[in-house]
Amino acid sequence: MATANATAQERYVQMLMERIRQDRYPSLQLMDRVEGAFWTSRQVDEYLDLLLEKADESWYPSKQILDRIHRLLAYAATVAQ
Repeated sequence: MATANATAQERYVQMLMERIRQDRYPSLQLMDRVEGAFWTSRQVDEYLDLLLEKADESWYPSKQILDRIHRLLAYAATVAQ
């Protein structure tokens, strides 16, 4: 949850991620929106954790969730170098 001194951007990203967390099948548009709103590597890490949790909830996770995880892991690897 966003803290009292969070920026509007931080509150926005947290709001989107909470909706994704609560929805069993989050919309692709909502996930696109949150991915377009990242400003920090911490936000990317939090979102990646969220997607990993979503994938782990199902024996057969959606291809879209797995594709997003793969893309974020590749992005994180290039930023870490």
